[in-house]
Amino acid sequence: MMKPSVLFMRTVILPVALGLAVGTGASAQSADAPTHEEVDPIGLDDDEPFQNLVTFCMTEDEHLLACDTGARAVRKLAPEGGTLAQWKLDFAPHAVHACDDGTVYVAGQGLVAKLDRTGRVQARATAAELGFPAGKPSGITATDEDVFLCVGFGWSLRSKSSVVRLDRDLRTAKTILQDLRGCCQRLDIVAKDGALYIAENARYRVLKCDRDGTLLAKWGRQDRVNIEGFGSCCNPMNLCFGPKGELYTAESGLGRIKRYTPHGEFLGLVGHVGVDRFNRAGRLAASCSNISIAITKDGSRVYVLDFKDNLIRVLAPKKDGDKR
Repeated sequence: MMKPSVLFMRTVILPVALGLAVGTGASAQSADAPTHEEVDPIGLDDDEPFQNLVTFCMTEDEHLLACDTGARAVRKLAPEGGTLAQWKLDFAPHAVHACDDGTVYVAGQGLVAKLDRTGRVQARATAAELGFPAGKPSGITATDEDVFLCVGFGWSLRSKSSVVRLDRDLRTAKTILQDLRGCCQRLDIVAKDGALYIAENARYRVLKCDRDGTLLAKWGRQDRVNIEGFGSCCNPMNLCFGPKGELYTAESGLGRIKRYTPHGEFLGLVGHVGVDRFNRAGRLAASCSNISIAITKDGSRVYVLDFKDNLIRVLAPKKDGDKR
């Protein structure tokens, strides 16, 4: 097992040794060659365009739940696109997580709601009631026992974030981490095997913590030249685990999706999405924006948020003759 102090290995790890697929093709390829390319996005031809799409997640049956703060709603989408349902809320949703049992957690400013698989609210908790920080939600995840919420305060690189732990019924809350550096109030969080993985983007690293916030490991570095590191203003911005346990990272401003082992060993470049579109936004906005990702169970489709154009962009495997 790799020690936490070791940042990255510059050699490509063989898939057999890791039990992880480096690509979807039959032959191996270099780690800096993308395995996927962009295909038709979701939301471009929808009869009811998103007003302000801010994030999304994937359900157990591979539908997408998209938060539209402008419509104050969560929209359920088919894997190939198209609205199946729209769950109206009395608050603007900024973070969403779908559990394997069908439970959905949605966070707004100063509150968290528990929904069933049909979008009906089962419980809710406010910062005032439970005493947790009422910052802007930027990430939410859950384990069998707990719900973890990231909230941010302040702006630009001076922004700080906290992580709050709630029980699954939203009756208790405890702040387990404070003063994390998430640029522009953005800090993403995912859970796997009882551990938390946090994208502390302003420090260009991933933190691994237990449910009490105790640091177990950390890895990452700023690097504007080598692909193993994280570039632009502050990255990685968003995280997601793939079907074989690999950790996918999304870099805002670059539109770059990569894969690592949970210990920080670089596995390869997945692809880019809308790089020119992201860069045409304001410099800071392009460099520090939510770029949520989700991956299908077979790893064939990668969904990525395009905050500027209110779309969900899609990466699919390159054809065998087009891998470069």
